[in-house]
Amino acid sequence: MDDILLDPAGSGGEFGHVKLNKKGSFKDFYKVGSILGEGAFGVVRLVTCKSDHSKWAVKVIEKSKVDPGDHSLQTEIDILCRVKQPNCICLREWFDEPTRVLLVMELVTGGTLLDHIVNSGHFNEEVGRTIFRDLATGLEYLHAHGIAHRDLKPENFMLSSKSPDARVKLADYGLSKILIDPAGGNEKTVCGTPSYVAPEILRCMTGKEETYNAINADAWSLGVNLFIILSGYPPFWRHEQNQKKLFDAIGRNDWSFDQTCWKDISVDAKSLIKGLMEPDVEKRYTVKQALQHKWCAETAIYAQVQKSGTGRAIQNSFDPPGYWAQEHW
Repeated sequence: MDDILLDPAGSGGEFGHVKLNKKGSFKDFYKVGSILGEGAFGVVRLVTCKSDHSKWAVKVIEKSKVDPGDHSLQTEIDILCRVKQPNCICLREWFDEPTRVLLVMELVTGGTLLDHIVNSGHFNEEVGRTIFRDLATGLEYLHAHGIAHRDLKPENFMLSSKSPDARVKLADYGLSKILIDPAGGNEKTVCGTPSYVAPEILRCMTGKEETYNAINADAWSLGVNLFIILSGYPPFWRHEQNQKKLFDAIGRNDWSFDQTCWKDISVDAKSLIKGLMEPDVEKRYTVKQALQHKWCAETAIYAQVQKSGTGRAIQNSFDPPGYWAQEHW
């Protein structure tokens, strides 16, 4: 029997050994503090390193809660052990215990990008440019290392601190994929969060196409996120409550800059969104091209979040109970 069926950690995959701590138990090295968050598979806690008193976050995953044969935990550990980039949440080390896995992650204290949008509104264009550049830089790094994120959305973007110059980081590699084809092609798995899924993935779901390019699909999702960052609402907001209509709208590329907030957004910003949300994958911008785009290359300054009233609307328009936690459909 395959070991992964018995142990969902699967030794952390190909790179798991790089950061696996075998020198002792977790509690030999860390003092456990308060709960930072909870999820379906476990809890995240604040911890303090006993040797140097540094603060970290530990993600505790109960193995019994992971479905037999599910490779996602093994893949997540494998990816975390490969990633070392300022715009990606990184792993310090991990512990493999008989009943649980403990991932010691860098501590970020600024909350999620979704929190900021829902509570305060959309970001002005200068701040949006800085946020986007952080996200695109982290995503380009993943792609360069043969990794597709596959679930890009504001709740998976973390702010390093509450400071105005906080760095934005990609997080949650639970649906990410170490690509067989480093260029991203020949993918078949249909996954992600519906509002952000690229049209070619939907064509695979309906059998119109057999495979898609996961790196190109990430670029589409990045464009959706830039739309939200600058406006405070999702591009397919009219159809968020009906998944069939939502998927039809994505397939038709039925979105626009018709709301009043877009009057103050530059032509260059809109051009970049259009380039990333191009339904023709041959014409769609890559993440690298997005970073080289005129709008992204211009000097960005830090400023305040704009209070727009659309922040709450983003939650109301596509946040029915459990929706933001949805990963498959």
